[in-house]
Amino acid sequence: MHLPDISPRHRSLVRAIAVAGTSALALVRSRDFAPEHDRAARLGNAVANAGLTWIVGTKAFAGPLDGEFDLGAVWGPGEEDEGQAVRYSTVDPREQAEKAQSFRNLTTAFASGAFSWALWHPTQNFADTIDAKFPTGFGRGLGAAASGTFVAACAALLDKFEEHDQIEDLEYAPVEIELPEHIRGAVNQLLAQPHPVSAEAADTARAQFKSARFFVWVTYSRTQHPGDEPITLDARQLAELLRDEDVSNIDVYPEASSALIVPAQQTYPVVGTQDADASARLELTLDIVDGRLSSLNLFGTDADSPPRTTAELSTAAKSGTLHPLGLGGDGVGYSSSFEVEDEEFDDGPLTLAQWPEPNQLTFVADRTNCHHEHQQQAPGAEAGITGTHHGCTEYE
Repeated sequence: MHLPDISPRHRSLVRAIAVAGTSALALVRSRDFAPEHDRAARLGNAVANAGLTWIVGTKAFAGPLDGEFDLGAVWGPGEEDEGQAVRYSTVDPREQAEKAQSFRNLTTAFASGAFSWALWHPTQNFADTIDAKFPTGFGRGLGAAASGTFVAACAALLDKFEEHDQIEDLEYAPVEIELPEHIRGAVNQLLAQPHPVSAEAADTARAQFKSARFFVWVTYSRTQHPGDEPITLDARQLAELLRDEDVSNIDVYPEASSALIVPAQQTYPVVGTQDADASARLELTLDIVDGRLSSLNLFGTDADSPPRTTAELSTAAKSGTLHPLGLGGDGVGYSSSFEVEDEEFDDGPLTLAQWPEPNQLTFVADRTNCHHEHQQQAPGAEAGITGTHHGCTEYE
């Protein structure tokens, strides 16, 4: 049975059997059997010990519910590669690890049975000596309670180790999503605005967006979702991953056969803005790489930042001039002697649910975002000018 196929109920049942079996075995005394049955009792005790040893060594008893537990992560590596992250190859490491654990478990169980057989008479003599010091039946009960408690305590200790192992076992990876309707509506409305230079570019961008697939990067538990193969999440699992995830970028994958946007490298020249408060605003932008939509971005900007020109600068200043009071001379600067860490300064994560609705955005055209990085010679162009595409002039 592969983890995490082992359910909590099954695990609890196996542990209960181990505790009950260990306690029952502690009640057995050789004097309870006739001399001619001593050999059979001795064999039964050895087999029972081997079986209980095998049970407590299985994953259903000792292994984590949702992943591979590595004692090296708790006690430190015993060998060069112990305690290290699992490395996946063409051979399934989980299958290899399970086979190795099963072999070790069977070997240990056999050894336990052999020791029980060999030590049957010494241990029974010791038990009889202890029983003689207590009232009738008390010694047996005490031994059974101690044995059962020890096994239960081991199970609880393993759970604690498992919790320790899970704390550090986090990964960061992309997950495909259905674009939320309010985000799709906002982008559709952005693309519906008049393009400042090219209606054809807007049409191409809309076609790419309509057929695209979307991915966001999330933090997930490697313990809950082990392995390197793609993992199919149900709606509840996906919602849990996205609930508190900070998402300011959504990766866009248009169809390979879609027409290309010109210019090939640009930020789409229409931006959606939302005033978050008196001093900041959010901007929704679309990045285009190699003629295809690459990402949807939502970033905060300073709404009060004025345009910066050389008119604000001192004419006496030159390269290498340090301005302790800031460029405006108003004493506004930064101190690196300490960091402020307070929850009131933490805006918290920007989740997908917090991206603005279409009616919360104001759309602004920006011709400066229209630029070419791959230029082509236009027929009949003058020397030094490579061509004009949809209002953007390119120069060599």
